[in-house]
Amino acid sequence: MDEIFIQRKRTADVVGSMVIPKYCDPKTVYTPKDIQTDMLSEHGVNLSYMQAWRAKEKTLQFLRGDPADSYSKLPKYFYILEETYPGLVVKLKKTADKCFLYAFVALCTSISGWKHCRPVVVVDGTFLKSAYRGIMLTASTIDAAGTILPLACVVVDSENDASWKWFFEQFKQAYGERPSMCVVSDRNESILKATSIVYPGIPYYSCMWHIWTNIRSKFKKGHLQLHELYFATTRSYTLDEFNERLSKIEEGDPRVKSYLYDIGYHRWSRVHATVNRTWTMTSNIAESLNAVTKDARELPIFDLLEYMRTLLERWTNEKLLKAKGTFTFLGAKFNKELDDNRTLSQKLRVRSVYLVQKK
Repeated sequence: MDEIFIQRKRTADVVGSMVIPKYCDPKTVYTPKDIQTDMLSEHGVNLSYMQAWRAKEKTLQFLRGDPADSYSKLPKYFYILEETYPGLVVKLKKTADKCFLYAFVALCTSISGWKHCRPVVVVDGTFLKSAYRGIMLTASTIDAAGTILPLACVVVDSENDASWKWFFEQFKQAYGERPSMCVVSDRNESILKATSIVYPGIPYYSCMWHIWTNIRSKFKKGHLQLHELYFATTRSYTLDEFNERLSKIEEGDPRVKSYLYDIGYHRWSRVHATVNRTWTMTSNIAESLNAVTKDARELPIFDLLEYMRTLLERWTNEKLLKAKGTFTFLGAKFNKELDDNRTLSQKLRVRSVYLVQKK
């Protein structure tokens, strides 16, 4: 029995050492079935599925270490970050018995860049898939080039009132408060409570897409006809436009209008917003960030935070290279939009106001 166990261990060790390069990038999907196929085609070795699975687990343990040990690395990691990035904000909170509870990271690149961005903060939470699970809370915004700028990354036990309150407390310490600042997210009650406590003067807006998803599930009858009308209503620039479109929604389904009224028009309507939320009517940038980090969320906490740091650095370097090659007043995205609008405007007809009134 002992010899069989030793043989299995040796097989897992040997095969695991051969497939290490396949797991260096967390985005790579390399299953035990893939190990079986490659070992047979490249080396003529026929592995059972269990042998391939053990080899994968050995490799991941070698590359990532024990998930529990990852938490013990955080104090040293945060110390190195503070020494390397002066001006960043990192916080580690533990329970009374010295167990991990929350971790907050806001790099100096984001803190300095925030001053040159629109004061719109999009926040969201997403599940972690590592051994100890948990939730990753993120804050992001749109920079002057129209691209995503991650502001803060936080790992917590779960999405609740306490974790979101702690998140915003650390965020306020790192970024302060700006005039006309607002927060956009899905309709999470904990986020609403936390912002009202930490940022009592800052308005909170709901993602118009999340509201539409709720409408579609609650009021299934006729929602296809209301789709375009609802989004046109949310984007209305004048009260006349808004009221006209809202009346059509009421004609289509009075329950939908009542539902939108109960949420509060100021939560989802551009024209009723108390500050200029610009084009940020959804939490799409947070969802995009979640999509980018999908595979990294399987990593232990130390590797996850390091992945987020390198991701921000890579994006920053790419933006710098683009900026050096830009010789217009606006970035490429907005400059193209202006050019497209200019081309469309050439097809417009201009009529005299005097002649129109005379008719």
